[in-house]
Amino acid sequence: MTAQFFSSLHFANPVGFFALLGIPAILAIHLLHRQSRRLPTSTLFLFETLPPVSAHGRRIDRLRNSAPLWFQLLAVLLVTWLLVQPRWLRADSAQQVTVVLDSSVSMDAFRTRMLDALRNRFGEISAAANRTRWTLLESDPSRPTLYSGNNLSALLEAAAKWTPALGHHDVTRTLQSLRSLNPPPASLIFVTDRPQAVPEGVDLLSAGEPIENCGFSGLKADADTWTALVTNSGTAPRSLKWWVEAPGHQPTAPESIALAPGQSASLHGRFSTDELTVVLEADRFTADDRLPVVRPKPKPLNLSIQPQSALDPFFQRLAASIPDSKSGATPSDLRLATHDPLAPAPLPERAIVFVAEPGQSKKFLTGEILAEPHPLTTDLNWQGLLVKNSLRIPSKPGDEVLLWQGDRPLIFLRGEAASRSLVVNFDLRQSNADRLPAFVLLLHRFAETLRSRKIAPESANFETSQRLNIARDPGSPQPVVVPDSAPPAAGLRAPVRPDFFRVRQAGTDLLRGAARFADPRESDFREAAPADSLTGKTSQLVERNSLADPFRPLAALVLAATLLASWATARKLEKPNRMHVAADRS
Repeated sequence: MTAQFFSSLHFANPVGFFALLGIPAILAIHLLHRQSRRLPTSTLFLFETLPPVSAHGRRIDRLRNSAPLWFQLLAVLLVTWLLVQPRWLRADSAQQVTVVLDSSVSMDAFRTRMLDALRNRFGEISAAANRTRWTLLESDPSRPTLYSGNNLSALLEAAAKWTPALGHHDVTRTLQSLRSLNPPPASLIFVTDRPQAVPEGVDLLSAGEPIENCGFSGLKADADTWTALVTNSGTAPRSLKWWVEAPGHQPTAPESIALAPGQSASLHGRFSTDELTVVLEADRFTADDRLPVVRPKPKPLNLSIQPQSALDPFFQRLAASIPDSKSGATPSDLRLATHDPLAPAPLPERAIVFVAEPGQSKKFLTGEILAEPHPLTTDLNWQGLLVKNSLRIPSKPGDEVLLWQGDRPLIFLRGEAASRSLVVNFDLRQSNADRLPAFVLLLHRFAETLRSRKIAPESANFETSQRLNIARDPGSPQPVVVPDSAPPAAGLRAPVRPDFFRVRQAGTDLLRGAARFADPRESDFREAAPADSLTGKTSQLVERNSLADPFRPLAALVLAATLLASWATARKLEKPNRMHVAADRS
């Protein structure tokens, strides 16, 4: 019963305990007080009545038991009790606390500091009510709840196992949504590594601090060589070593690189194997210290060219300009063909089809050229395109027009996504389209869309947590990401940490990839700093979940009585001293 009483006792103003310093002050006064010695005499009427004379010096006397001493000590205790404002938690007190962890990868550099801050602050908050319902989330809304329950230790364990996976992102909308779902008096706490503005009603707890960091910030790789960019994101010059690791090979001899604050430098090398890892000396933030790289191997695009075509020279040039393509290979992924509008026939699938008119036209088309918003036409400039009024392929319902001139569709898409064809609805020989960069880029983009839909193995480099668009067999189980060692990301994404990985479907590898960290904003810790808006939060929660001291008026009355009693006893003790001569002890 006593333990329960004290466990529910809280003090709204702990600063009031400083009033206990009055106890040693009172004891010091009584120890330094010089006691007068009484000398009885029969001739007292011959002496004038003299006031007490204080003896000089600071010699400490023994502490004597007296009523004023005990009354004064009791008064100090009563004053302290009134100042600390004791409160008792209600038996039915409960609170809801939602904690949101910043999903930014930079949080990984402060994991220990974060856990210490959570343990200290949340222990205080947990004691502010008899029952606390904890919910632990992260700022990535696509991730599941990390913990929900009444056990603070379990929440701390979940936070210790948590792995941040996002780059720089805005958390405002997420916090606003959570605030609307958890209105006051529920508490919402955002845990991050750098101070930032948060919506009203959200408490901020930052566990960061400025640290020096150097790491990889970019990569460029082709079939033969790789180039890595290293950046010093700190405030001091750095000199560090780097080397290359490859499966089945000894690590290369370490080399040194020196970087001034904010400086970037390039590292170069050639592929000796299909995959390798460029390594920097480890520092406190390790996500950008290792750079996995695979030799890029796109899916080959098999081309078939219509024989004896009037556009054969252009077809040959176009085929040669499409990277990683093979002419004549089967089965065909992309066909280059012409179509005569005067000899109607079904258009070939997965093809780029051109109008081929037997005759010649002398009249150019007029009207404004307008491109529809589409990924194939984004940022392409069609000014300067000249097209003659040749025969055209009649449009059908379902055709998706990409380019208009007046009311005539110049270029459109026909067919379903898996078998779609691109139709160039004018005679290329009677235009300047083959010399227009926008036209050639459009053809290349369409070829790449067909390549992306092809189900075949490939190798490529990605950023951590990047979404993977993989062509898959719809009749087989969903493909899965299999990282070599790093934690997998949710859904079809690259791993959350730099690592090699595979994408498999029904036991078949569709992709061999390497995930690298590539967010320079997360590597810059110059603005990281501690922050805590929870100061005073515990007092507010205690006040909300507790009852005020019911004995406060009684304590005030007892204090007043104690002060009067102390004054009265002190006056009573002074009267005999006025009737006797004070003399020195010695």
